[in-house]
Amino acid sequence: MTETKTLVTGLCVGESPRWHEGRLWFSHWGEQEILAVTPDGDREVIARGPKPAGFCIDWLPDGRLLVTGEHELLHLDPDGTTAVHADLGKLPAGPNEVVVDGRGRVYVDCVGFAFGQGDFAPGVIALVGPDGEARVVAEDLYFPNGMAVTPDGSTLVVAESWTRRLTAFDIGADGGLSGRRVWAPVGGDGICMDAEGAIWDLDQRLWSSDGG
Repeated sequence: MTETKTLVTGLCVGESPRWHEGRLWFSHWGEQEILAVTPDGDREVIARGPKPAGFCIDWLPDGRLLVTGEHELLHLDPDGTTAVHADLGKLPAGPNEVVVDGRGRVYVDCVGFAFGQGDFAPGVIALVGPDGEARVVAEDLYFPNGMAVTPDGSTLVVAESWTRRLTAFDIGADGGLSGRRVWAPVGGDGICMDAEGAIWDLDQRLWSSDGG
């Protein structure tokens, strides 16, 4: 393991870490903002978060920033304005995490229920097409949380927080998901994948494609 250092302090619930254009970007739920931090620790508030908590980020191939809103997927235009990218109102609950693969396909998961509003229900993963329409491509997930796509674009991995496992799917030619399997038997929350295809999770351990 390489030596770790503190990059930034004073955060209140940082989520959805992404490395983009030489900076670490993430959602700062406690202050309802999207932050970007340089390797030296200089921080910039990029935009206001669209809801008090639960908003996550990724980028489209054209450089627009995607953010999950209450019941929609938003994008941030270069002039700083936000617009609805896709209506997600037909999903079981509001969107949680978002990830974009190398072909520009957008995956959004939802946990299946609203906190404090009714009983638990399994969550889903939806695929958002170029026309903004969302279709469910995976179901029966137990609190789907962080997601990542392998560097070769063949596999999507999702953290099922309430079953303490990382679950993998093969990505089909049409963006559909199949071949569901356990990637690693570890508790998952926010996750990220490095250039070698290894996943980092909140247990601070590396997990490769064979679960090692």
